[in-house]
Amino acid sequence: MSSSNQAPRPRVDSEPFGVPKPLIALDPDDWPTGRSVSERLYCEMPGFGQLVDQAHFAMTMAGRSFYGATSNTASLEVFSQAVNDFNDLLFDLCDARGRPATRTARALIEHLINLSDVVADTSLAERYLAHGALTPMIEAEAEVGIALLKGRERRTEEHRLRSQARRHRQKAAEAVAKYGSRFRRSWSEQNLYDRARLHGHEKFYDYYRLSSQVLHGASGGARESIREIDGRHVYRSGMALALLPHAYVEGVRAFKLILETMVLATPPVDAIEAVQACNALLAAWPHYRRATLKVDRQLWPRTAPVGPYAVLAISRSRKQRWYCHDPELKLIIEAQPPDTDKLTDMQRKNVELLIASITDDMFAEEDQWITIVLDGVTVNPRPSARWVNDASVLVPASSDRRLLSPLPVDPSELPRVLRTCGVRWLPPEVPRP
Repeated sequence: MSSSNQAPRPRVDSEPFGVPKPLIALDPDDWPTGRSVSERLYCEMPGFGQLVDQAHFAMTMAGRSFYGATSNTASLEVFSQAVNDFNDLLFDLCDARGRPATRTARALIEHLINLSDVVADTSLAERYLAHGALTPMIEAEAEVGIALLKGRERRTEEHRLRSQARRHRQKAAEAVAKYGSRFRRSWSEQNLYDRARLHGHEKFYDYYRLSSQVLHGASGGARESIREIDGRHVYRSGMALALLPHAYVEGVRAFKLILETMVLATPPVDAIEAVQACNALLAAWPHYRRATLKVDRQLWPRTAPVGPYAVLAISRSRKQRWYCHDPELKLIIEAQPPDTDKLTDMQRKNVELLIASITDDMFAEEDQWITIVLDGVTVNPRPSARWVNDASVLVPASSDRRLLSPLPVDPSELPRVLRTCGVRWLPPEVPRP
């Protein structure tokens, strides 16, 4: 059992719950996100950010050189997308964003194969550019977000899409007539593996298939975020660090070959600094791999975490307030009472017995309410309620406002009637020396 205080107050509470003090509202910077994860990664590889900055600058300068040295529009379109995706990959590696990095590395493999096609065959370059006429038609048909717009803004967007479709309809129809109905689905006639093998890039297809598990939301795509601990499946949200090493090495290798392909097709440009930057990144990869896997191991809990559970607060006048407590995040929020129709008979009986068994001698002199954990009861946060520090509700001032993970106390210490209900009490933490 734990209690919380609010002084001064009368013996019988005129305002049974009031505002728990101290109320600690969440600042976005304090939210337990992956921000600290990227900081840990920087601590393990303090020079990596500088390496990324150097690579980013080298790619920018290489891109500017290529744009003025070739008339192959198709190759420039592919290369432009590849440079942007490569920069995104670098930033994702710095921010420890494994899933976005995986999707970007996969795209770089496609860019490599597309570039190899359009550089090797002018007819394929024409075909690649012709497919661009279908994109405005697809956008017009999709009407993305139109339903959320209103009034003049919606009419303006609808007019823009209709005009766009009208301008490109003939060109798109001519392209489909020339290349066949399957051209609507893909600009290339061949599958990606055959095209990769034609240019000697078939080894990349293995990682392409692996990364597709993430892109398509396949079961295997969640493999690095699920682990069995204490006989339970633990699903970890946030950064998928274990995906980063593969995305790093395959993405950088693919982009280095993109650079080399552009150099061969554009003799005046050597892009030496950009290629050297890729080599420096590849040389640093083993260090990055060790760092990310180390941080990843640190993030996994040693024991299965306790999920959110219901807490019932009862005041001296027997008024009730429900809370949803997340012990892993150390947060609590006011909740709506559980739907009695969805409770089992045993759960309903437990709650009724619990409330009926509360006596005045359970309250310390300074207590305004007591809080009790209920197993197997689901509650939902009350609309407009705020998540606050759990100690502001669950722990009395005498416990130095610290809270242990919820653990049942010795049953012999509990009132017999509550013990027979199967209700767990949430004890305060014993002050540490």
